[in-house]
Amino acid sequence: MKKIILFSLFCFLFFTPISKAQESTSFSNTVPSDEITKTSFFEWNFGIAFVSFASDDYLPFPGGSALWGTTFINQENLIFEYEVGFAFPTLVTGKIGVGKRFNTTNIVVGVRPWPFNLYAQTSFSTTKNKSWIASIEGNPLGEGFTIGNINVGYRWNITSK
Repeated sequence: MKKIILFSLFCFLFFTPISKAQESTSFSNTVPSDEITKTSFFEWNFGIAFVSFASDDYLPFPGGSALWGTTFINQENLIFEYEVGFAFPTLVTGKIGVGKRFNTTNIVVGVRPWPFNLYAQTSFSTTKNKSWIASIEGNPLGEGFTIGNINVGYRWNITSK
């Protein structure tokens, strides 16, 4: 199971579409060169986690989360992002990550402290106020409540500066 999650994480990172990455975006044309944009958001996710219920076997289990967060993007399209919220089955969760924007696609890698996982996330079908996101996560320690999950979500931007 661990090998499947690690292989999926590799494929996710390697094959994520980054088309037209060299073209300038409306973001880079509208932001002064010394400014950092700050966007707050609400995000709803659902997916499958590989959870252990007091045994050594990890079983697929449905889950979901509602998160609030903030994204900072500088003039070079580098991203810093954090989010916290409620989740099922873990009750609470959060993520912190760094990444890069390519046109309207954000690629972020980071850590989820609880339950502990490393993650890779991408956005797609992005507009000014909303986007779809997908993420894949894995626990490099291979132990604990979960060894990984696969998510799809929807993000609504609340504010933008």
